[in-house]
Amino acid sequence: MATKEFDYLVLGGGSGGIASARRAAEFGTKVALIENSRLGGTCVNVGCVPKKVMYNASMHAEFIRDHADYGFNVTFHGFDWSKIKTSRDAYIRRLNSIYESNLNSSKVEIIRGTGTFTEDGSIEVNGEKYKGKHTLIAVGGYPIIPDVPGAENGITSDGFFELETLPK
Repeated sequence: MATKEFDYLVLGGGSGGIASARRAAEFGTKVALIENSRLGGTCVNVGCVPKKVMYNASMHAEFIRDHADYGFNVTFHGFDWSKIKTSRDAYIRRLNSIYESNLNSSKVEIIRGTGTFTEDGSIEVNGEKYKGKHTLIAVGGYPIIPDVPGAENGITSDGFFELETLPK
């Protein structure tokens, strides 16, 4: 199996990996980025960004409740979970697309799949081998559910953002 070589190889398509890959490409280096999921990492996909969308939705509910104190005659007619979920998910997809477009315009090759280091220091993805003169490991973590009583009643942010209906 032939190994495709790059000046700079980035493992992980979160904010840090993307920023590093794009900056390196600005200097004319041959750059590739390996990512097995959506671009943008935890913050964009199941962290800061979607949590702020949900926080803002909850703030609107609070404001609606308080409007009468300010003289507004506003009637609350319910909340549509599927609407906020659809809007939030579309917003995240737009951000993923922007990251991909920016990488493409920076001439960073995007390699989709899970990278595994091999004995010779290259990274194998989907049966292909890649090697960088320099390699950045910019991977995040995975949610860890603690081994404590009641943990089975909790949910990770990954699970929360997959909910199709509003929990009771």
